[in-house]
Amino acid sequence: MAVKNGIGYSPLTDKVYLGKQNTEKRLWVGEKKDITNEFLAVSSEFFEVNTVRDISCSNGKSNLFINVQNDKESIEKVIKNLTKRLGSLA
Repeated sequence: MAVKNGIGYSPLTDKVYLGKQNTEKRLWVGEKKDITNEFLAVSSEFFEVNTVRDISCSNGKSNLFINVQNDKESIEKVIKNLTKRLGSLA
């Protein structure tokens, strides 16, 4: 059994947890701690307002995370950024 420290999200409780995980069975082993508030605080610093970030996934694919302030100028900046990214994919 491969056990490592890790974080995970539970859709049942809608919380982010920190603890030991069995990587083979993808199960928690022992105690886990609710770190939802801390996780969200750090995420808001990592994903600055009006930015688009590539997030690499364990499956080799990547996702875009967009944090845009809800105003016209910010939305226009993000649309411009996404349009530029779209052009580079063609």
